Amino acid sequence: MTRALLLALLFPANLAAQTPADQLIPQVSHAVALPGTWHLPDTLRVVINRPAAAPVVGLLREILPRPVVAGARNPNLRLQVGSGPASNESYTLRISEHGAEISAPSISGLRWGAQTLRQLIADTDAGMIGAMEIRDAPRFGWRGAMLDVGRHFFPASDILRWIDVMARYKLNVFHWHLTEDQGWRLAINTYPRLTSVGGWRTEVDGSRSGGFYTQAEVRRVVAYAAMRGVTVVPEIEMPGHARAALAAYPALGCTGAQLSVPPTWGVFEDVLCPTEPTFRFLEAVLTEVLALFPSEYIHIGGDEVPKARWRACALCQATVVREGLGDDEGLQRWFTARIADFLGKHHRRMIGWDEILNGGAPKGAVVQAWQGSDRIAVALKAGADVIASPAEWVYINRSARELPLERILRFDPRAGTDDSLRVLGGEAPLWTENVISPANVEMMLFPRLIGFAETMWRGPAELGEFQRRLTPEQRRLESSGIAFGPAAADLPGIALRYDSTANLLSASLVNPLPGVVIRSTSSGQARLHPDGMVPLSDTGMVTLQLVRGDSRIRDAHRITIVSHLARGKPVVLANPPEMQYPGTGAHTLTDGAQGSDYHDGLWNGWLGHDLDARIDLGQMTTVHSVALSLLEEVRSWIVYPSAVRVELSDDGTTWRAAGGETLGLPVTLDGRSLRTVTITIPAGGSARWIRVVATNGGTLPAWHPGAGNASWIFADEVIVR
Repeated sequence: MTRALLLALLFPANLAAQTPADQLIPQVSHAVALPGTWHLPDTLRVVINRPAAAPVVGLLREILPRPVVAGARNPNLRLQVGSGPASNESYTLRISEHGAEISAPSISGLRWGAQTLRQLIADTDAGMIGAMEIRDAPRFGWRGAMLDVGRHFFPASDILRWIDVMARYKLNVFHWHLTEDQGWRLAINTYPRLTSVGGWRTEVDGSRSGGFYTQAEVRRVVAYAAMRGVTVVPEIEMPGHARAALAAYPALGCTGAQLSVPPTWGVFEDVLCPTEPTFRFLEAVLTEVLALFPSEYIHIGGDEVPKARWRACALCQATVVREGLGDDEGLQRWFTARIADFLGKHHRRMIGWDEILNGGAPKGAVVQAWQGSDRIAVALKAGADVIASPAEWVYINRSARELPLERILRFDPRAGTDDSLRVLGGEAPLWTENVISPANVEMMLFPRLIGFAETMWRGPAELGEFQRRLTPEQRRLESSGIAFGPAAADLPGIALRYDSTANLLSASLVNPLPGVVIRSTSSGQARLHPDGMVPLSDTGMVTLQLVRGDSRIRDAHRITIVSHLARGKPVVLANPPEMQYPGTGAHTLTDGAQGSDYHDGLWNGWLGHDLDARIDLGQMTTVHSVALSLLEEVRSWIVYPSAVRVELSDDGTTWRAAGGETLGLPVTLDGRSLRTVTITIPAGGSARWIRVVATNGGTLPAWHPGAGNASWIFADEVIVR
């Protein structure tokens, strides 16, 4: 068998490799070359056969790089819409020396034909397109991308740009994750505090961040997407992931306690309390949502709902008994069914993450399977329609090193299913805990979302062949300002290294991409470092930020450089730190750098063990104080030590007590802070060796999601003065 025949069998569109359609993304179902060439005119003169096709003329005006005139004599572009079912997205595109014709049974198909023509025109340098006939149709009706704007907010103008790119590659659902613990992003007139309070949070460093979309902005996004054939599906999370709503309206919670909008990630115990006032609130919110979003589908989340507050709530437990629900899972099932019933009365269908299967999803609900590919089969067995979003295949918030383009290109939502017709299609979610800017979003989306679009429209693809088609498309998108990330590697990052010989800490750019540089800011002065190297020699605070133009990439590194007696001195650790937290190496505790977040590369971490560090000052030295720089991030299992003690030695063998402190700090689930514990040495303290011991805080408490597991100690500097 020849290689050409093998490729033709694997990828049928390659049978027409001689046509310009060979470059299209996604590949078309069928293309055949015809005699002749179309010399593109300066102006496209469009004629339509029915008024229903008129919106596509407006779309062509927006997406084609030359003037488009409607209803003109001597047309060179014809749009023919039939009377077929509105859900039929197939189309036929014919190009001859006289012009082009797009025909389809529905306006949906016309739009996709217009996008195909857009790519063909963009791909010609000489203004000529070879004659051909393309017949095309999607494999799946649901071809979606989800964006979380709750963790980080992105302006509506950027949402519009991304929807345009989605439509270019024939994705047809934009799932807008509008509410989260960390922010409520949709203006609701009936409950203005949802955005005035719930739309903003105070970060750990004291800064304020947030934002929300006005209803006018939402209408603009919905209309812009509709012109491109993209349905906007809103997600209003309930009953969990609702801390922002509870911060705005505490009475919606089971305790009524005043809560803040959290700046940390994770799963929070406080959720909506399933009482009649809560349902009145939700129905009022959803009434406004339905007026803004004409989508048949409304997503209500339903994932990751802790039940501790419900178990302790007398009203909740009375409902369990009164309704015969059996347990707290039954209570969530009842909650979800009430919302599904409300939506059904308004002729809408509910979507929920696959946790709504626990105890049985409401009849007619669509399940978005995310926890694994096996959940697709579970949902099908339960009789539900399914949107396939298994995290191991399509969660593009994972780095491209973990989830490369090649793997996404192999994704098949129907693989291994018996009831494949109930698999509506697939969706690629982008959660934004660690995605902080529009350029950062784009580097996570592209090129992988384009590969996902290929699999949803045409089916699995081979990496090399796909990259051949992707290369010119990437150049075009990048020239329009869209940022691309890597296909199989981590995003650019900042690595911190300490040179003990030079006693110098430095930062360097790793995994570089064009246009991404380090920006350092100290004493109010900002400086770019195109060479990717930043020496950190001055004392004081310096902020290191990856930027692409004016857009930040990833969280900033905020580092305080301190000079002290132990800086650069060797350290012996009785218990080595865990391998995943090596800090800057052997001198992490004496490199002179204090960090701000355990991801910044400056910290050593010990799981279930004490920190026991012995520092050699090199000679007998008078010591006045020893300070240990610590971090707390309780949701990440990092807690402060229970005690810190200091010992001195002249020879490194015989030790004498020099002071200590019992911390006894309360541990709360939202605890997140930095702390420096300073031990004052009695007058006359002199030593060559210093020993610092921090006693592990023990196992995590019963109320913690990791209850009973060992906790971490994190430290980044021992400061000796």
